[in-house]
Amino acid sequence: MADDGNSMKRLKTSEDDRLIAELRRRNAELESENEQLRRRSRRDELESEIVKLRSDVARLSSENAQLRGRGKHEVLPVDFKVVVTSRVDLSRIDTSIVTQIASFVGNSRELLGLALTCKSFGWRQTASTLNWSLVEEVARQEVCQ
Repeated sequence: MADDGNSMKRLKTSEDDRLIAELRRRNAELESENEQLRRRSRRDELESEIVKLRSDVARLSSENAQLRGRGKHEVLPVDFKVVVTSRVDLSRIDTSIVTQIASFVGNSRELLGLALTCKSFGWRQTASTLNWSLVEEVARQEVCQ
């Protein structure tokens, strides 16, 4: 008779099922043991790190104590100046002095720009020139030139 290759196959028995179940159980035990070993290894790493950090903290605390002992803790004097400001009502200044100041201020391009900006965007006042600010007077004179 010709061999068709099926003669080597055998039927699955209950003994095979028991063996497969035992191997799966053993595999699960080994995987669980591996996980426990990984956790233990990680815990050991963390504990080693904690010991190192505690050592660093102790060293730095000792260094801080030494530095505190060397420092001078006396009260240092503080100098301060009292600044007194005074105000002048520019509306009471004679227009001739305003013209002189305006001609001086008008020579600076930055101050002229400030004057023109204040005139353009500033607070609108009455038509009376006595109430104009110095900057507005400069702007008026520059625009009227």
